[in-house]
Amino acid sequence: MSQAISSYGDTQNTDTTISLKNLRFVTFATRNLVFLIAILAMNYTLMRPSPVDLLFIGSLLITLFHLTLFRTKLVTRRSIHLILILGAWAVSYFIASLPHIGEEFVAFELLAKSFAISIGVIGGVVSMSWSRRHFETFMKVYIVSCVIASILGTAGFLIQHPLLTWDGRAKGLIDDPNMYGSFLIPALMFCAYLVPRTRSGRWFVLGAMGIILLGILLSFSRIAIVAALLCIFAYIFYQNRRSPRRLLMIVGGLLAAGLALFVIASLTSADFTEKLLDRLTFAKAYDLGEDGRYGRYLQVVPMIVQDPIGLGVIQLEKIFPEPIHNIWLSSFVNYGWGGGIAWVTLAVGSVIVSLRNYRQTQDPIVIVLLWSLIGIVLCASLHEGEHWRHMWLMFGLIWGLNISNAGFGTRSRARRGQDRMRPMSQTPTMTTVTATRIQNRTSKATAPRIAPSASQKPTVPISRARRMMTSMGI
Repeated sequence: MSQAISSYGDTQNTDTTISLKNLRFVTFATRNLVFLIAILAMNYTLMRPSPVDLLFIGSLLITLFHLTLFRTKLVTRRSIHLILILGAWAVSYFIASLPHIGEEFVAFELLAKSFAISIGVIGGVVSMSWSRRHFETFMKVYIVSCVIASILGTAGFLIQHPLLTWDGRAKGLIDDPNMYGSFLIPALMFCAYLVPRTRSGRWFVLGAMGIILLGILLSFSRIAIVAALLCIFAYIFYQNRRSPRRLLMIVGGLLAAGLALFVIASLTSADFTEKLLDRLTFAKAYDLGEDGRYGRYLQVVPMIVQDPIGLGVIQLEKIFPEPIHNIWLSSFVNYGWGGGIAWVTLAVGSVIVSLRNYRQTQDPIVIVLLWSLIGIVLCASLHEGEHWRHMWLMFGLIWGLNISNAGFGTRSRARRGQDRMRPMSQTPTMTTVTATRIQNRTSKATAPRIAPSASQKPTVPISRARRMMTSMGI
């Protein structure tokens, strides 16, 4: 009787364990699906808050529920550090803006900033459970989102539709051409990462790369074009640093493709050459003068020294005709020393985290994420990038990347480290390795096959839906 009760209890526990495991998988897959849909919808930013913000918040809520399904909380230390740094930045702009909270648009601006930086938190919390396969799936979805944005921007430029252009420059359904150009930079980097790793769809990736390059070119954003070229050539040089001949071939191919895009754009649109020559300068009229972009940079330095608390949101526009258009100076002058230090800590810390991850894994994913972020931050250094969702997303992915997950190659490096530390007398020679392999093959061939006993349970096949979701990287 007691044996029967024990057997019933074991069966009940097994059923509970299987149900909990399936619930974890379904929750994890649903969270990833909602998050990737949000990535796909990031090419629409004409509203604040945007519907994409609700999708990101939904993925965060599902993630929090997913964490409750584990006895031990699976939150990484770096994700907590990211939350603290972003929290310090948010507290700084709230404190600086409290005296002006009753003014028009101040409360709305604070809400919009909070939604934007929350994407960094969400990206870090979501990606901390990702493996290499999940990151590569994210890259593919981001590329699709940018291809859609680039096609809309290119079509808008050709027909000069006011919804898809600004001042004759392509922008798609994104706020302005500068944000549009910076949004496309990570997709360009992801294409460069996927081209040598994709066999059947390589030409699709190359085609997407050309469309994205054309979109960046038609944005006529000087810093976006320079940042894209700098980041893509730096990554290509890293990838092919041991093969100079291949490096020259790839660089030559990119230059030829860029020249071809330039010729096509010039022949297709009569305004292209005129707009390009107009933008082909280091300083426009609005950059120069006492109240120009560079003049404002110099004038805010005394304000930063005199006001440690900061001016608050929308207050600098009462002094200058336009915002400061520099996220480094804006963090200090608008949000005080606390906001400035938090931003510098976030930016420099992201580089340090990436270098440490790369040192442990030697994984190109770490490098491609870092260069994607560098390209965006370069653009934000000359524009108002505090509302750029894709910038905060890249911060979250860099801090959320967990090298202990599958696919990042830490085990093989640890094994090589053990081989280095092993004494020479214990290090296997080539003859020993060959003899061991022959012995293993012989033992496998001569070993008797044992039929499975009746007590062994057959393996339960994975369901078709779960198999499909796993192959999609969800």
